[in-house]
Amino acid sequence: MIKIKLLSISIALALTTQVTVAADYLLDATTMAVGATTGENLVVKEGCLDPTKTSCTDKYKWLTATSAIKIGNIQVPMELKGNYEVIITLDAGGDPKAIKLLTADNKGISLTSSSEASWTLKANGVGEGSVSGFSRAWKGGYTFNEVKLTVQQGTTQSNTEAYLNGVAFEKYCENCVSLKLEKDQVFNKISFEGFTTNDRIIDVKIRSLSTVAACSNGSSTIVTNPITGTTNTSNLPQIASNLDIKIPRGLYSQSGGLFTPAGSIPIWADLKYVPQGSQHLWTLTGAGVLPQ
Repeated sequence: MIKIKLLSISIALALTTQVTVAADYLLDATTMAVGATTGENLVVKEGCLDPTKTSCTDKYKWLTATSAIKIGNIQVPMELKGNYEVIITLDAGGDPKAIKLLTADNKGISLTSSSEASWTLKANGVGEGSVSGFSRAWKGGYTFNEVKLTVQQGTTQSNTEAYLNGVAFEKYCENCVSLKLEKDQVFNKISFEGFTTNDRIIDVKIRSLSTVAACSNGSSTIVTNPITGTTNTSNLPQIASNLDIKIPRGLYSQSGGLFTPAGSIPIWADLKYVPQGSQHLWTLTGAGVLPQ
């Protein structure tokens, strides 16, 4: 399998893009052995989607606290900068828990829950702001939800947002101050805290979003068509009404290395429109290699 490390695309939309796809950090309970341990006080268990049942056709694996008197935590030491998202897929039991992005001296930002669908995003020693919110997208019962924290670089600062099952949290505080970080703020570790035997974690992902840099309003930048070596117009970029971009086919040129020969590789890419003030930004949400 070929992994695209760097993808450069020019799009005829008065913008120039530079996309970097970084390797994910992934902790996936479904690939681990039952009884395996990880982090602090977390163990892999297997059971039915409804954990109160002892017999079922389909069984699943998840991480949970090792016992009723232990609290499970996961800490990932890694440098975080640029644009990225932190995701955890879990069935939460309602106990308070948190996702924290921390500096070397344990300052940072936190996304903490007061109940299953109510969360607070807060700056602690870096940046400023605090936002409380809830989500109508929360799925109750014995099912799994995806909680996501994103950091995106703007012109003068970094912007942070929280999502549940792909839907941004709705703010319910009257005097919310949106959480803002200094531009290019670097964190040194990620901490997932507060998991009990009532919680079930399927996976944890830390993934680069890799901003597609773009022009400000009013720019007259001239760029070239990204599709080369083809006369099939269906391969040209497709722009949706919400300005998301789908590139069915483009050529990625690589200089070659120890494991990859030099040459051009046909690829596809999907870009999501993420406006930031007066800038038009796109992030890479998917990319892959096409048959030669």
